[in-house]
Amino acid sequence: MSLPVSVLPEQRLVQLRYAMVALGLLALAAAGFSGVELAWLPCLAALALLALANFMLSRVGTRGALLSGLAADVLALSLLLFASGGAANPLASLYLPPVLFAALLAPGAAPWLLGALALACYGVLFVWHLPWPVAGGDSAYAFSLHLVGMWWTLALSIALIVGFVSYLSRTLARREAELRAARETQLANEQMVALGVQAAIAAHALSTPLSTLTLLCDELGADYGDDPALGEDLALMRGQLAHCRDALARLRHGAEPPGAPEPVLQALAHQLEGWRTLRPDVVLAARLAGDAGTCAALPPALWPAVCNLLNNAAEAGGGHVEVSAEVAGGVLALDIVNREGCLSDAQLARAGLAPQVSAKPAGLGLGVMLTHVTLSRLGGTLTLTNDAAGGVRACVRVPLTQTGEWG
Repeated sequence: MSLPVSVLPEQRLVQLRYAMVALGLLALAAAGFSGVELAWLPCLAALALLALANFMLSRVGTRGALLSGLAADVLALSLLLFASGGAANPLASLYLPPVLFAALLAPGAAPWLLGALALACYGVLFVWHLPWPVAGGDSAYAFSLHLVGMWWTLALSIALIVGFVSYLSRTLARREAELRAARETQLANEQMVALGVQAAIAAHALSTPLSTLTLLCDELGADYGDDPALGEDLALMRGQLAHCRDALARLRHGAEPPGAPEPVLQALAHQLEGWRTLRPDVVLAARLAGDAGTCAALPPALWPAVCNLLNNAAEAGGGHVEVSAEVAGGVLALDIVNREGCLSDAQLARAGLAPQVSAKPAGLGLGVMLTHVTLSRLGGTLTLTNDAAGGVRACVRVPLTQTGEWG
């Protein structure tokens, strides 16, 4: 899995190698000002060749290029050590970081081969090297310089190893988090596919009973049309059956394309009024705010998702539901509140990720998961919280679009 915003380890090594070349040039300049006698040509040639190899290999970006770069680090260090005392130079400890990086980034035979190359180069430096650069042949000065070099070499090795390993650990943790999120998304998609299959089976099984009930309503209306009380009940039943038929029709014909842009608050008020008709037993307190002239191409899938939340709130809130909506900044902000019950921390953590069975009045279940998936497809969000004034608040945020293109 690629990292969309972070630098890959291979790219980080390229940057680190340029930094080491710059640090080497500074060290050579400091040595020159201090009067240290060096074979300047081999040292400058080693840094120049390392920079050139880094530039060329950075354009390849393969595992072979990575290992070639680490081998170039070993060879360039060997040339520097050859020009500055050979194996006696404390910088010899810098053979370890390239081998460690190879073991971290390309486990297998390659780190062993690179380690063997480092050992071979270090062994050769015992025999072939230029003298240790000591001004005036002062042995005490040479020993003091050696100790200082050991300290700086240790500090640099620690910085390289700790910094790079920490970076790899953060990268690995980030990738693990991405994989967990991908697995949860895949699980939710699999659950939605299973629900879709069951919904298709249910639609096929319910179509005939709904038609039968509709015919019975018509026959009862014809036989007892003079009874006002029965007429009201039959009218309500016809409305409920029509709503069921419409829901099955949407399921059979698939997702409907978004319509033309329409006033958002007006469309929301119309949908809330239709929900009031379906749930006459519920007291709905609605407050709509924002620019009444804001228009957007609203997807049909948005309204069933909102209805799921309204039904949950109605069942959990004892027949009272509060709705507040605002259109601002190209976003529809919708809050649905019931004033009874609360959700546990576990329910809040898993809300919308999987079906849950919970006792009323929390009312958290399959509807919330369906709503969560629908809003995610539309580029929106759903957040459930325990309201400070009591009850549960569902916060819906949906971006508005003029084209009907979503998520």
